[in-house]
Amino acid sequence: MNGFRKLRIALRVVFYREGESWIAHCLEFDLAGDGTTREDALAVLSDAIVLQAQDALECQNPANLFTPADGEFFQKYAAGREIVDGVLMLSIN
Repeated sequence: MNGFRKLRIALRVVFYREGESWIAHCLEFDLAGDGTTREDALAVLSDAIVLQAQDALECQNPANLFTPADGEFFQKYAAGREIVDGVLMLSIN
């Protein structure tokens, strides 16, 4: 093996509108992305998650990874409207 360990993190994302923009909000990281479509918002969110994870790993600060969103977003997720489940795969050494 190359000295790296793979980490798999299940993520939940809820979509909602703010004005003309779609927001994609990750519940586990309390990060959001926005865009004119849900796909655009999810792409911006995905980039933000990768940057957050890279920074946490480089700075050896895993506490920066998991800051859950406020309860209202978990309620939106539980209501089952405009949601996505995904998995983030990280390699750490």
